[in-house]
Amino acid sequence: MITLPTQLTAEDVVSIAKGARVQVSAQARKNIEAHYETANRIAEQQPVYGRSTGVGANRTASAAADPETHGMNLLRSHAVDAGPAVGEERTRAMLAVRLNQLLYPGSGIAPSVIDGLERMLSANALPEIRRYGGIGTGDLPALASTALALAGERPTSATFEPIGPIRSDSALPFMSSSAFTLGGAALISARLARVVNAAIAAFVLSAWAIQANPSAFSRQAATAVASPDSAENAALIAALLGDTAWDPARIQDPFAFRGFLPIISVLSSSVHRLSQATETLMNSAQENPRFFEESGSAVHHGAFFEAWLAHELDATAMGLAQSAPMVLARLRFLNDDAFTGLPRFLAPSRGGSSGTMVLEYLAASAMGEVLVGATPASTHSAVLSCGVEEDATFAPTALGKLERAVEGYEVMVAAEIVTAVRALRLKGVTDAAESQALAALMELVRQLPSGAEDRDLRVDMDAARTLIPAFARVVSGLAADVLPAD
Repeated sequence: MITLPTQLTAEDVVSIAKGARVQVSAQARKNIEAHYETANRIAEQQPVYGRSTGVGANRTASAAADPETHGMNLLRSHAVDAGPAVGEERTRAMLAVRLNQLLYPGSGIAPSVIDGLERMLSANALPEIRRYGGIGTGDLPALASTALALAGERPTSATFEPIGPIRSDSALPFMSSSAFTLGGAALISARLARVVNAAIAAFVLSAWAIQANPSAFSRQAATAVASPDSAENAALIAALLGDTAWDPARIQDPFAFRGFLPIISVLSSSVHRLSQATETLMNSAQENPRFFEESGSAVHHGAFFEAWLAHELDATAMGLAQSAPMVLARLRFLNDDAFTGLPRFLAPSRGGSSGTMVLEYLAASAMGEVLVGATPASTHSAVLSCGVEEDATFAPTALGKLERAVEGYEVMVAAEIVTAVRALRLKGVTDAAESQALAALMELVRQLPSGAEDRDLRVDMDAARTLIPAFARVVSGLAADVLPAD
């Protein structure tokens, strides 16, 4: 059970998305009730956007309808979305983020909406949320659709007792958030953290297989790299290797091995920055307007303009794109008999056997998705609502392309695991007595099919992809021992 509000982390969102139960603390609900009364008093003293006025280009028009009609009209008009429906986990992530945000006083929302959102999560009675609609200035369609489900005007995936009509004091405050995008960003940043750790483990297997010169990814090398995370990643590699040693085959290896430490450090630091941005925004009251009890005012602002999040999503995608060609290069070198001294394409059978050759093509196909994902979305714009809202961050678009890029990068990491393990087996390496962590990896890869004959490698790839979380756990298990505490 996760009690809200809390300093919600990406891993908390993953847990809730997968079904962990949530509850609102009694004190938080009392605080929201008191804040609701405060916001109502403030709203009696000054115009409040969306409550006493229209929205967008209608911001100067006074709301002509009664509060209930005005509120429901706002939600109905903003609930248009399109495209495929997202899955249960993504929807639960959105609900968890929105509930946590609303429990930080600032929105002036009615307590009944908080109660309904809590019940919706508890009952797993989910609204249908579709892919298209947000442009990085608030996930208006996704949250308006959720509000209509809360009010009983749209169906839910399980039995749910509606809260009834949502008034204008709560309609815009509920929509005024990027919770749908933030929930997705939390899920992808947690997934990326695991993929980066697995990529480090896969690299170590490749380096071992080709007898790479370990000086290039040593702690001493990290001082020369000097970028964020380089020292930490060098420490993780050293901990994986333990006392495992070999005579380097070359004084200097190709960039795929020699440049691994700077490249993976750019990626891992990008993932950390994305997590920081996501977690900060999940724990902030960003509603426009925001009510402040101390000054007795409603402050109108543009905090919903998710420039920071869009930037970090794009930057992380670029970090993946920098790293991917090196993964492909390592596959190429592992398959090159002139480089490894092993049979070409790691296929000992004579007669032109293809071995692991086509894994290069598979990885290149996946890399295409990674490279396309590196095109920034946050540099684009849109002018909407009679020119009143004249820019957009496209954070949801940045998230979507990052999700596809991560999928492709996972395929590449799995291909490296399959290829490196075959190379090690051909060299007669099946265990690692000098390192507990490396021994754990070698035990895990026993799940990969044995033999080097030409065969359908889909089974190998599927098995390797299922190993990625386990590889990541081996590396993250070392972190507590070798990395400095935050």
